[in-house]
Order: sequence, then C-alpha cells, then structure tokens
Amino acid sequence: MAPYDHAPRETFAAAKKVRILSKSRSLLPFWQSAYIGTSFGGPVFLWLVIITALGTTRALCDLVQEIFWFPQSVTVARVEDLATFFRVSEMLNAGETEEVYTPEAFKVGLSERLQDLIFLNPPHSLPVFYVFSWVDFGALKLVALLLTIATLVFIARTLRLNWPLTALFVLSVGTVQVLLRLNLSVFVIGLIVLALSQAPKRPIIAGLALALATIKPQYGLLIPFFLLGIGAWRCFFTATAATLGLAAIALFAFGPQVFVSYWVSFAHPLYQGYSLTALDWDFSVRSTLGRLGAGLEMRSFGVVLAMIIGAVLVYKLPKNWPYELRVGFLLLISAAVAPSIMYYSWPLYCAGILYMALTIPYWPNWLQLLVGLTWMQPFIYILLNSYLPAATSSHAVLVFCLIAINPAAFFMHSNRAKSLLG
Repeated sequence: MAPYDHAPRETFAAAKKVRILSKSRSLLPFWQSAYIGTSFGGPVFLWLVIITALGTTRALCDLVQEIFWFPQSVTVARVEDLATFFRVSEMLNAGETEEVYTPEAFKVGLSERLQDLIFLNPPHSLPVFYVFSWVDFGALKLVALLLTIATLVFIARTLRLNWPLTALFVLSVGTVQVLLRLNLSVFVIGLIVLALSQAPKRPIIAGLALALATIKPQYGLLIPFFLLGIGAWRCFFTATAATLGLAAIALFAFGPQVFVSYWVSFAHPLYQGYSLTALDWDFSVRSTLGRLGAGLEMRSFGVVLAMIIGAVLVYKLPKNWPYELRVGFLLLISAAVAPSIMYYSWPLYCAGILYMALTIPYWPNWLQLLVGLTWMQPFIYILLNSYLPAATSSHAVLVFCLIAINPAAFFMHSNRAKSLLG
C-alpha cells in the first residue's frame, strides 16, 4: 500500500482528533460521534447535511399527494418523467417502433401537462423499456418509487455509511426532485456506483453494470477514460461488448430504421429547441453557457471542450492515489462536465463526495463549508422557487460554479496532505 493511503487521516484527523470528537459529541450525543468525526467530513458538513435533510423532509410532506398519486393511465399523469418511458413501451408493444423518436406521434399518448416530454435515450435502451407498459402506469410508478428509495440506500451503504447517515443521505440528495420526477438517473447512478465499487475485483459484473448504465449515457462518458487510465481492461472490454450486445438485440428486435430515426431526430425543430432551452433546474455546461448568452454552436463547443478536459483529467489522475480517491474525482468531474445534468441527478455529485470521505475522512472547515453548501443546493432551489422564482436561473449558474470548484478544492487539499507528509 502506498504511503499516501493513510495521509489524510494521519495529517488531519489525528492532529485534530480531540477537538473534532468533542464537537461531535456536544452536537449529537446520541450519534456515533467518533464515526462522524473521522469518517464523514466533520461537524460543519454534517450539520449542513442535517439542515438539508430536515428541509427536504418538510418539502416532501407538502408534496405527498403529488408523489404518492398513482394514476392508472399515463394520459392523466402529472410531472413524472417515468411517463416518457411508459409511452415508449406502449409504442413498442403497438408496433410503432419507428415513431418513438417522432415528437408528434410520441405526444399523442401523453397528458396535457406532459406535452413537453421527448424521448432522447439511444436505441439500445429500447429492450429495457419494452416491458414498462406490461402493467398499468400506477403500478409502474409504485415499483419505480420503491426501487428509487432502495437505490439511494444501496448507494449509501455501498459507500460504507452507517444507518443514521444513510437516512440523512436518502433525505438530502435532491430527494424532492428525484421522487417527483421519477427520472431514470438515480438507477443509472446506482449502476455506476456498483460498477466502480466492483471494477478492481469483479470486472465482469462491473462491465455489465456499465453497459446497462449507457441507456442514459451522459453521466458515464468519462468512465472509459478512467478505466483505461487505471488499466481495467477486462471491465472496459466487458462493458463495450455488453453495450454492443444491447444494440444488437435492439437491431434484431426493432430493425435498423429505429437507429436511423434516432439520428435524424436531432434535426427536428423540437429537439433543436430543447438544445437551446436552459431549464431552471438544469445546471450543466450547456445550460450555463446559454444563460450567459451563448448560441447553439458555442454551447456545443463548450460541451465538447469540457468533455475533453474532463477526459484528460480523469485519465491522468495520479497512479499513487488510493482507488477510492480517484473514483471520487471521476464522479465530481463527471458532474461538472455532463452535457445534461439536473437536480434529479444530484446523487452523482453526492456519491463523489462520499468516495472522497472514504479516503479523506476529515476536511478543514473551509472545505466542509464549501461541500456542505454545495450539497444543499437542491433544497435551496426549492426555497427560491417558492419565495423568489426570478432568481432560479441565476442560481443555476451558481450551482454549476460550485460543482466545478469542488474537485479543484479537493485536489488542493489532497496535495497539501501529501506535502505535509514530506
């Protein structure tokens, strides 16, 4: 094991152990204070997460009827993105395969409130969605809700949180947006966490999980460069082969025309309009550039440039760093450069932070404050949307900046820890 594997604990946690544990005990005498003081960033970060969880719980209470309403038909659904995938399944089962990427045909089966939904997932995702309409929409929504909560618990437990901190994680990771929208993002992020946790020892399982995660590819675009950088060839080739296998199944089951329709759809005016839209809850590079006045070509250039920079960074992560630390940087950088990322994707950022905590268990107060305030932003958005909606667009720019600053801040802190060891 490299000497640096123990650097953060020896340099920071041990040096401040008495003060940290004393503060943790005084703040939460019923909690596992030693665990919190040495394994979860520190008390400043902890309390900001607690505030976020409490605020989120209050917001969830106000939205109980929205979240736990189970309409039998997608034609009366409210705001769930799950309706998109149900509608795709309906069309596939009805033999309307070539029209799933045609907005005019796709909207026919949706409620009036969901007429702005479009289907953007690649064709190799179609075999996964095919079964969604085999039950009514209400039953599918119930299953999706239960699996969403289970996935959040899985992420927290995989990253070694105890049960009290797991509860905080589940209640504070953009949970309102996750449960309200029921997008597939949380499942894809869960697959990514599973894959990265298994890649060193079980590369086949990891590769299969990554292949399934490509049905919503924007969160894992940097992972191939990471795998190549660490020499995880079996995982890389398994993921590649399994993804091609999914594509072959789609090609055999639905024909080549659906692939043509997918690529042609990007020229459709509705898709072009979507590319130019900067939603208040979208804090991606693309939307941030749009808010700053950039046109479509400049936004596209910015996204490509961000991805290139991100790919170089994750490929060049120092080989002597612990594996968990490199994964943490991978996930944080992925959140910063993703072509599309919204608050229902917040667990991606949070998983990156938890990976950081595995290797750097205690952070100085300035870093705790930065990470804690960043962690809070989905809840801050809820407050702004309720009391100052005009500020939500500017707030999204701030969120992007915070996300981008986080990996840089951890890099500075990691280098300082290493240099102090001499």
